[in-house]
Amino acid sequence: MSATTPVNGGTPTPARAATPALPWPAIELRHLMALVAVAESGTFSRAAERLGYTQSAVSQQIGTLERIVSTSLFERETLLAHARAVLARVSTAAADLRALETGERGEIRVGTMQSVGTKILPRLLRSFRANWPGIEVSFFEAHDGDDLLRMVDAGELDITFIELAVHDDAPLETRWLLDDPMVFVAPADAPEADRSSVRIEEVVGLPMIGIRNVGCQSIIDECFRGLADQPTYVFRSDDNPTIQGCIASGLAYAVLPLLTVDENDPNVAVIPIEPPAPPRRLGVAWHANRRASRALAPFVEIAAEICDELAEQWAKRQPAQPAQPAARHRSA
Repeated sequence: MSATTPVNGGTPTPARAATPALPWPAIELRHLMALVAVAESGTFSRAAERLGYTQSAVSQQIGTLERIVSTSLFERETLLAHARAVLARVSTAAADLRALETGERGEIRVGTMQSVGTKILPRLLRSFRANWPGIEVSFFEAHDGDDLLRMVDAGELDITFIELAVHDDAPLETRWLLDDPMVFVAPADAPEADRSSVRIEEVVGLPMIGIRNVGCQSIIDECFRGLADQPTYVFRSDDNPTIQGCIASGLAYAVLPLLTVDENDPNVAVIPIEPPAPPRRLGVAWHANRRASRALAPFVEIAAEICDELAEQWAKRQPAQPAQPAARHRSA
């Protein structure tokens, strides 16, 4: 191509250099918005009115986009389809982010223990989902509360249920939820089953089933602190149904947190301890320095309400008569 072009047959003048094409990464959302607006409204003026731009601004966006794709835009339906898809994804992303900000969408990752999963979580989930249907709740169960606290500290969990007395030194924010009373659990056909209450010193000599988890067992051991005798454990397990099944079989007895016990099991007797032994203090822990879902606070409040209801139910479990001496377990 000649570098000059004659004008009116006169002296040649330099030809205008072609505007260089722009790379594809130069495409911006405003270019795609202009393309879709022009295609859907039919004219540059109506597209400008729709977008709140001037007509010259819309023309500029379309011109820039044509330079990037090196073709006339309105001959390429494929590009228009992609533009609509990109804008739709961006709109969805914006909606999702707004939902996260307002707490309407998102996830809460919760650490839990076996006993909490039986009597608290089902009611908690039903109530929470009714009020926050867009929030996904996932759970991780562990026997060791230290593992759950480490996961919160590492950002793998947002919140966890814990035994507060065992983890008072945890480097996290905590909230008390429930004092879980200790109860004496006996086989249904044992002499102690008809008792309205027992004293801890009366049952210390009976064969016992204990907890393998050191944290929970340390809470049970507090019940016997200061006594001349200490219990003899014939079996230990971290599985609540296994423990209760062994008690029902007549293998032994147990002192357990009430939350771990199925009170409707006809094969065991759940007997209050008088005077009450120190309870297991349950709560939740979360990392105060991390941004949490707005739904986390309502989640905790619902958990607290359910625990208050449980405490009220348990408060009605008062002994009907003064405690009587417990019969000793017969040797096999």
